[in-house]
Amino acid sequence: MNRIEANIAGTKIPLKVSEEEEVYVTKAIEEINARIKQYQSEFTQKDLQDCILMALLTYAVDYHKVQSRMVDETSWNTLIDIRNQLQVLEAHSLD
Repeated sequence: MNRIEANIAGTKIPLKVSEEEEVYVTKAIEEINARIKQYQSEFTQKDLQDCILMALLTYAVDYHKVQSRMVDETSWNTLIDIRNQLQVLEAHSLD
């Protein structure tokens, strides 16, 4: 496990991550900070905590969109598999 220090919106958080995860964690930290800065520039009347919460909400919504697409894709693939199996069964019954 590698020890890294995540700096999100000026708050330092010590983390232990595997070598494989480190790249993803570092990228996520960069994206989160960029999103927070974007909200700070768009909504100058909001405080830092509000911008952090908006970034969190954005990522949660994006996550659920991806999950929904994955379920849809899995269902579609299952239907294709069933159709293919039915075609095979039909072809054997015609023989």
